[in-house]
Amino acid sequence: MEPLYQAGPILMKVNTLQGKKMVESGLQSGDFSLPPSWPSCLLPPADLENLQQKVAAVQQELEDFKKEALKAIHYLEDAFCEMNGALAQQEEQAARVKQRLREEEDRGIVRNKVLTFLLPREKQLREHCKWLECMLLGRSRKALGLPKKIQAN
Repeated sequence: MEPLYQAGPILMKVNTLQGKKMVESGLQSGDFSLPPSWPSCLLPPADLENLQQKVAAVQQELEDFKKEALKAIHYLEDAFCEMNGALAQQEEQAARVKQRLREEEDRGIVRNKVLTFLLPREKQLREHCKWLECMLLGRSRKALGLPKKIQAN
């Protein structure tokens, strides 16, 4: 059963489903006419005109509210789109950083392998250089006829 509300001396039947549909469809003007079964309950013309002015004012307030609500919704949609764009940029940047990080890690692994190979080889080359220096110094001393060690007096 639909609720009855007292509006001045008149009882009005309010269709809540119709009101919900009005809100969902964008607050279109509703039908505020009385049912045909109530012709004997009509107000005097002055009261009827006053009531019609009040209804028109309420309808104008509803339209103003609708405009403000739509403006707020558009603002929120714009802000949401802007935030989505910024988020997409951040995700792209994060993906690029992750890719660069993976590449650097791969380079680091390669560097470590190269170092692992080169360090023992460097040690071998240093030892070989020392041996060659000793050989060279030993031969040049023999060629000059100097003793291997010069003793300090």
